[in-house]
Amino acid sequence: MLEEKRTHSRRSQKAQVHVDLVKASNESIKTAIRFEGSMWDFSSSGIRLHGKHLIVKDASVELLVEFESDHSTYSLIGDVKWVTETTEHEFIAGVELDQSHSPDINKWQEKFE
Repeated sequence: MLEEKRTHSRRSQKAQVHVDLVKASNESIKTAIRFEGSMWDFSSSGIRLHGKHLIVKDASVELLVEFESDHSTYSLIGDVKWVTETTEHEFIAGVELDQSHSPDINKWQEKFE
């Protein structure tokens, strides 16, 4: 059994999201990628994404997260902490949000109050 490393409370809901991967510090992303996928859970400090595009571990990424359910949008910056490939050749990635550089971090964190 894997040890749970996340310490922040999170919402375990599956929601459709659009994430624009705008840049990566390790040059793995040359142009913006529209990541169409689902968000399996999220917290005030991170997001677990599931989709068809590979996201490279240790990349620093700028995210534009759009919730279809309430038409809210969040501009966030984060670091990809882990990536795994499913048996269906899809990818799951854990992104830790940068608390000091994400433009909409306060608005994002209000979801957890």
